[in-house]
Amino acid sequence: MNSLEYLIANTHGLGDNSLVDALTALANSPNLENHEEDYDMEVNSDDEMKIDLSALINPSVFNGMQLPLGTGRFPNPSPPRPNSGTHTPIRKTPGSRPDRGKFTILDGTEVAGPEEVLNVDFNSDILQKIFSDPKLGIQFLARYGLIPNTRVCRVQDCPKDQLMSLIKHANGFVWRCRSCRKRREKRIITKISVYEGTFLFYSRMPLNKFFIFMLIWCQNPGLSITEYNRLMGENRLVEETIYNTIGFMRDIIQNWCDTIISSHVPIGGPHRIVEVVETLSTEQLSNKTRNRRTRHYTTRTVFVSLADDKIKSVDFPLHNVHDLERALLECVQPGSVVVMRDSFMERFGHQEEISNALFNHYKVKSICDVWPDFNEQERAKQYIKTEMNQVPNVNQEPYAYEYFFRRCFADKCFNHLLRVIRLLYQK
Repeated sequence: MNSLEYLIANTHGLGDNSLVDALTALANSPNLENHEEDYDMEVNSDDEMKIDLSALINPSVFNGMQLPLGTGRFPNPSPPRPNSGTHTPIRKTPGSRPDRGKFTILDGTEVAGPEEVLNVDFNSDILQKIFSDPKLGIQFLARYGLIPNTRVCRVQDCPKDQLMSLIKHANGFVWRCRSCRKRREKRIITKISVYEGTFLFYSRMPLNKFFIFMLIWCQNPGLSITEYNRLMGENRLVEETIYNTIGFMRDIIQNWCDTIISSHVPIGGPHRIVEVVETLSTEQLSNKTRNRRTRHYTTRTVFVSLADDKIKSVDFPLHNVHDLERALLECVQPGSVVVMRDSFMERFGHQEEISNALFNHYKVKSICDVWPDFNEQERAKQYIKTEMNQVPNVNQEPYAYEYFFRRCFADKCFNHLLRVIRLLYQK
């Protein structure tokens, strides 16, 4: 277990002083410190930007590891040279340099499974200390699958399954294809960011601010800009950045609902309560290429089964009771109890008129009608909407999917959001 694993796995058992000592020891370990000056001197020299294992990972991880020979990933060791007593000049073996690169951020055995992130107790101090060190930051991201641990060159003329090398660049760590670089063709891009194709690629925020804000947002639905910045402390953000980041996280949750969680069959069932929520939704979501600043909305109606937290939606607008009946028949099983807010119900007429129109398939009630039948757990989930409604311009933002996500993961919402991000960007 390396220092990062020990730190993350034992955050609940470390006091503040012990935690600081552990992080300080990691950042100041001799194996990291000895190479720091070299990196600063060599960062502008393209020939010398190859990163050493000990500069990124605590070498204790690799001490007991035996790599198989002749795998194609690392060269076979050269036989020992006889000691002839003369200084024979050492010549470079042609074509051997690409095999000496660092091809992974972490060893493959150290990449955690998708569910392991749920066992970590995060707080703002931990995130601040992790991302204050760039090397430790990308270790953390690779550890929990938020960025790829290795990269394969995608250039068409490059050898098949050619692994890219991890190097230090002026703007941070990047992947570089040595085979493409050797050809020296001007149109070939030999370097890509370690965040290429991930949810962090379009972000210009420092990682410590991004993850701390994500944690605060997950723990506190419905805060104002002033309240968010009060909790952020010295990491406060401008208003536009806060709105953009919240919109980005809502898009992530909507994408998760649409592609992974959304039921393929009608939800609900006899005597089961299904809530109807009208919301805005973001169009043209894309995991890997969409810029979070560009968001186009459309109106959508979402159906949530309260007993088992299942979700389904329709894209066509509901103008009258006939549209409502069409949407219900598509998404909700007959015999279900359909509930909605009084203000939304008024669009289709009086409750008695709606009940008569849908009498053959559904019972229609308002939230107030079924509130006495809710247990304390369901009432707490319903209160999430009340907290979210305190946000200014709430009707101009998608919120039904956020409401559904918070219903499902009231405990460790931040951890579950990290897991969802990993599942989406691995697709």
